[in-house]
Amino acid sequence: MEAMVERNLFQGYSVGEIAPVSVSHLQFADDTLLLGVKSWASVRALRVVLVLFETMSGLKVNFNKTMLVGVNIPVSWLGEAASA
Repeated sequence: MEAMVERNLFQGYSVGEIAPVSVSHLQFADDTLLLGVKSWASVRALRVVLVLFETMSGLKVNFNKTMLVGVNIPVSWLGEAASA
């Protein structure tokens, strides 16, 4: 994820006004939250990151259990992005 952000292929969510920090991912014991701005480029980048993770780790990402959630984003756009 960091490489995608550094190469401007993915833009994380900006937090703070005075000294903003970009947050692209939060990892927990068995979950990962990927945070970014609404764009088709971000959707494609997230898909690439997950497929690369599968390839490099040998683990399988269960896309049937993966959720795409948006804040102030139309449900219709989320539906299209989730099925892309």
